[in-house]
Amino acid sequence: MITSPYYRAIATGKLAFGKASPTVDVGEGGMIVTPLESNRRVTALRKLAATPPAPGVNTIVVSHKPNILDAFGKDWYDIHEAESSIFKPDGNGGYKFVIRVQADEWKRLAETVN
Repeated sequence: MITSPYYRAIATGKLAFGKASPTVDVGEGGMIVTPLESNRRVTALRKLAATPPAPGVNTIVVSHKPNILDAFGKDWYDIHEAESSIFKPDGNGGYKFVIRVQADEWKRLAETVN
């Protein structure tokens, strides 16, 4: 569970998954960081999406809308609070977008798996 260092992201990680590993790599920068630092964070978020997790687990990242927009583009302009974007590493150092899931859809999705 990788989270932004902001309290709301850490709290989300702890409440939803029982843990949080804060890092500035996915912290909201906006107007308070240099363009160089903003670009570094974009690269870090994309790298997380492209890195295969350990077998049998998923990598979960709690970040912020500006970071997601910067890293994944204008298709995320309408992303909602608590919405999830699922990516799959492509095996070539990149990633493939799979699906966006609204917070209220998780229960229904879990029921279809069981």
